[in-house]
Parts: sequence; structure tokens; C-alpha cells
Amino acid sequence: MLLLSLLPGTPSGKLSRLFNVSLPRTRISLWLAASVLLVACAQQRPASSPVVVTEPETIPAEQVIDPFVIDEAERARRYVADILFEGMRALRSDRLMTPPENSAYHYFNRALALDPDNQIAKDGIRDIAARYLQLADLAGRQGQFDNAESFLRRAAQVDNNHPGIEQASRRLQSERQSTHSVTRLNTRDVINRQASVVTQLRDLASVVADTNAFVMITAPNDEIGRWMYMQIQEVLGDVRVRADIEIGEQASVRLVLPQS
Repeated sequence: MLLLSLLPGTPSGKLSRLFNVSLPRTRISLWLAASVLLVACAQQRPASSPVVVTEPETIPAEQVIDPFVIDEAERARRYVADILFEGMRALRSDRLMTPPENSAYHYFNRALALDPDNQIAKDGIRDIAARYLQLADLAGRQGQFDNAESFLRRAAQVDNNHPGIEQASRRLQSERQSTHSVTRLNTRDVINRQASVVTQLRDLASVVADTNAFVMITAPNDEIGRWMYMQIQEVLGDVRVRADIEIGEQASVRLVLPQS
């Protein structure tokens, strides 16, 4: 019966009459206050939020990256990069095709074998051919026609489709046709300015006067080249010698006939 007294909305007087009991007023007030408090707590208690369980995202098997595969790919990339570096060093040192196992041609072809689409290696091959064409032009101007032909053959061997090969061949042919003569000198005697070299240069001066030839001087350095030029010029006196000087290991004088 005490529990019934706790029901909300039941006046205390009715409780006393209902159960035919006489309750002290203070005790009835306490029961009523406790009843109100319990009802208020029940109304204010928030409803419990539902627990949301998120399923982990499933990654397709084909998208899973194996760290071992990444390591292998990175090692391969670095290996090719090292080969390309050696190829560039060889190219700068003019080790174009020789020595065979330490040449730019060897390294760039090795890189292409591992990575056929590597643009750096392809450009390196073309640069080798271009360098051979430069050497062919230089040798042709100095009258070293056999060497020039050899350089052209190597350029074609490296890159037969290089667009400059045909033009270089025509230039070499023109150099051959316009050359009067090529005189090779003893380079050591030239450096020491021997009397025998002076005699050779002065003999060439008379040919220059007769043919009005252009003089192409090849010397170990610019100072020696100027000295060679002066030996020819002194013989001709007031006649100005048309000449050019190029640096090369083999000292020589090439006489180029004027174009008709």
C-alpha cells in the first residue's frame, strides 16, 4: 500500500480514505515529493543512441601493392639511372664506341635493353652519331680524309637514320675536290721550330702564291699555329695570306683551291 501512495496524481487525502489509515502529513509530503522526483527523472532520461557498426572497406586484391614489388621496381630504376650516368660520362670524354665495354655506345644500348622506351638513352645514341659527324667535318677540313670517312661510317653504324649523315658526306666530298694538297709535318719538330719545318713552310708559300690557295693550318696550339702562318707570310711579303688555324694533334698544312 505504500507503493500505491507513490503513484502520481493521487491526492494524499484520498490515500488516507482509500486505505482507511491516518498518515502523518509530513510523511505524506515526503512520499509525494519522492514520487514527483522519480517521474521527472524518468521523463528527462535521454533515449539511448543506437550503436552504428561500420564494416571495414574491402580493397580489391588487384589493388593491393606488394612492398616487395615496389622495392624491385625502384632497384631496377636506379640501376638504369646508374648506367645512363656512366654513358653520359663516356660521351663527354669522347669514349664514343671505344673501349667497347666502357663506351657511351655500350652504356646507352645496355640501358635500352633494360628499358626500351628510355628517352635519355635514345638521345644519347643520337648524340654519339652527331659527335662522329662533327669529327668527320673537322678531319675533312684538316685534309684527313681517311679519318673523316671512318667517322662517317661509325656515325652510320650508331644511327643510320641520323639526318646529318648525308649532308656530312657531301661536305667531305667537296673538301676532297677543292683540296690542292695536304702536307703533314713532324709535330715535335714543329713544336721545337726546327729549321727543317721552316724550309717546308716556305716551300709551301710559293705554291700559295701560284694558286691563290686558302691555307688551313693545323697545329698543337694557337701559338704554334701563328708561328707556322708567319713563316708563310714572310715569304709572300705584302701579299696577304688567307688562312685559318685549327687545333689538332697532327700538325699539317692543307691548301684549298679557290672556288671557280
